[in-house]
Amino acid sequence: MRIHHRNRKPLWFGPGPGLQAIHRFDDPERRFGVCYFGTNPEVCFAETFLRNPPVRILALDDLADRSISTLEVRRALRLVSMYGSGLARLGVTAELASGSNYAASQQWSRALQEHKDNADGILYRARHDDSALCVALYDRAEDGLAEAESHSLTEDPQYLARLLKRYGVGLTH
Repeated sequence: MRIHHRNRKPLWFGPGPGLQAIHRFDDPERRFGVCYFGTNPEVCFAETFLRNPPVRILALDDLADRSISTLEVRRALRLVSMYGSGLARLGVTAELASGSNYAASQQWSRALQEHKDNADGILYRARHDDSALCVALYDRAEDGLAEAESHSLTEDPQYLARLLKRYGVGLTH
């Protein structure tokens, strides 16, 4: 799943032409793109809106500008586990996937993307709700995904209310 601006397609591999690498697993040399996903709607919400804690109030307009999309996986994806026992296999700590040193994470992402095993991306614990996993997919995996469903984040008020309640966040106009 992925929360994204309504004016962007769900499959958007950044950072995009002329833009700097600003996200955790972006390629600092911009030779490949990365698209970020959550494994459930809650983690998508947390990773999108709760990035600068403490967050107590969100603007309804900001939520209304977003869609949540579910994507169908059409082929087996090769993901490097950067959590649990995968950390020991890589010889790293969870700091790489949850710390604030994005330069190190980006260099690791580049090394994994260039590795002969041709991983499609990285599976890691979410930073803002570590009860779930996220996926950083390299653009070479785009052919293995298709949009299954997409709707406005504010389309279902009860669904939105559950998300807000889970994280103790209110709304403003």
